[in-house]
Formats: sequence, structure tokens, C-alpha cells
Amino acid sequence: MKAPKFPSYDEAVNRKKKKTQNLLSKEEWQALEEERKQKERDKGKQFAGHRKKDVTIAFRTNQKDRDLIFNKIAMSGLSRQEYMTNAILDAPIKVFVTKNVIDSCKSELEEILSELKRVKEYGELDANYRHELRMIIEIIEAATQEKSL
Repeated sequence: MKAPKFPSYDEAVNRKKKKTQNLLSKEEWQALEEERKQKERDKGKQFAGHRKKDVTIAFRTNQKDRDLIFNKIAMSGLSRQEYMTNAILDAPIKVFVTKNVIDSCKSELEEILSELKRVKEYGELDANYRHELRMIIEIIEAATQEKSL
């Protein structure tokens, strides 16, 4: 076995000089560290502006219900997002009429009435109000069918 070759004095001195030349000042290091942290923070944001669906909805359930939900999703052939969106938006509204529901409908109807008065002047109806109006109509129809009003 050969003994390792040690560098000469000049090689060792020049190597040390090269290393010290590559060292950063405290300010340069802090700037690089801040840039690295900023890149880490922006990692998920780079495509956020291009997304059409940028809002997350989450809920908790027990393991048994989770398994049932995922079995239904697998049988449907849809993605989780498509399945849950369709299931929620297409589901019938079951109403348990309480004073709070009635008060909420009244306040929504008052807002819609003011919007309808504004639309009368401008000739347009905002899509959010059309959707809310449809939901309120469904709620009122369901409530009248239950004869709980």
C-alpha cells in the first residue's frame, strides 16, 4: 500500500488562498439565503395565476365513510375532483326549515330585490345572483313541500 502524497507547501498555501477568495461576505451570504427562501416560498405559486380552479374545499370524515366515498369515486370512473363537484352541485337540497333559514332567505331576497331594481336600469343580472335566486327557489319549494312553513 502506498503512502498518500502530501501537497507541497506552495500547493497548500495556494489552495488556502483560493478557498478564501471563494468565501462570501456576510451580506452576500444573507442575500443568497433570502433569495433561496423566496424561491422556496414561490415554488407553488408559479402556476397559481394560470389555474382556473384555485380554491380548495376540504372536510373531515371517519374511515368507514372515507372508504365508501372512495369506492363510489372508483366505480364512477371520474376523478375525485369531478366526482365531488358533481355530487355536491347536482345533489337535491334537503331543507330543515328553522327561523334562521327563513331569516336568511329573507335577507337574500332583499339583496336580490335591490339587485333586480338595479338590473332594471342596466338590463343585466349578475351570475352570482342568478345562482342564489335558483337556490332560494329550491329551498322555498322544498320547504313548502314539507309543509313546515
